[in-house]
Amino acid sequence: REHENAINGSDEKYKSTSELISALKQERNQLEQRCVTLRRKHKKVSDDSLFLKNMIESLEADKVDFRTQITQAQAELAKARDMTVQSLAPLEEKLYSLMLQLDSDVIEINSP
Repeated sequence: REHENAINGSDEKYKSTSELISALKQERNQLEQRCVTLRRKHKKVSDDSLFLKNMIESLEADKVDFRTQITQAQAELAKARDMTVQSLAPLEEKLYSLMLQLDSDVIEINSP
């Protein structure tokens, strides 16, 4: 009887060891899959970070050119406004003069 108990106990030990090994293998497989997933996510974040870093560097490099272009455009706009004002003044004077002439012509026509 003790021999049977020893054998049955040995089977239970073997069974629980086998289950433990199986469980550990399953856990190892899950951990390996998780590791692969995390590596993919890390690579994606790393790639995104590199892309954004390059974009920022590009924008920083272009910033000086953009500011120069904006300054030039503002200067051209100011020059165009000045030219408009300078051109309008003589035209307004001419228009005023012509209206006075027209009024005086109308008065001459209407007077008996």
